[in-house]
Amino acid sequence: MRKLVIGDIHGGYKGLIQVLTMANFDYDNDLLISLGDVTDGWSEVAEMVYCVTDELGRNRVEKKAKTLPKTASNPKAIELKLGDRIANIEHGGKIDMYAKEYSQFKGVLFLNSPKDAEAMWHHLEKNLLKLEEYTT
Repeated sequence: MRKLVIGDIHGGYKGLIQVLTMANFDYDNDLLISLGDVTDGWSEVAEMVYCVTDELGRNRVEKKAKTLPKTASNPKAIELKLGDRIANIEHGGKIDMYAKEYSQFKGVLFLNSPKDAEAMWHHLEKNLLKLEEYTT
């Protein structure tokens, strides 16, 4: 596993994707470490934060039903949400909850995903398959 370290992204999503592409970043095997200054006042940042921020609801199911279509409207927000979901599964211990939600999550987001997100979907599914193997 390679460890790639980056800093001072300042909301430059396109630049980040270009750097990861040039480095042949492998979502399954590489680790990206951010040193900070991830966001700035760029309009892309505000839009992505809006798209992934949960809407109000009486419970998690209701919140996600309102939020996921908003996330699906922005391909960059889909990638952000995928990265968040992968990190939460790998480091947050919420894998059971995310496994139960996966069909809805993928059903809403997958069709609008950019081609760049294919490796992330594969990585997420690989993590969820590990859960199935572990629990059966």
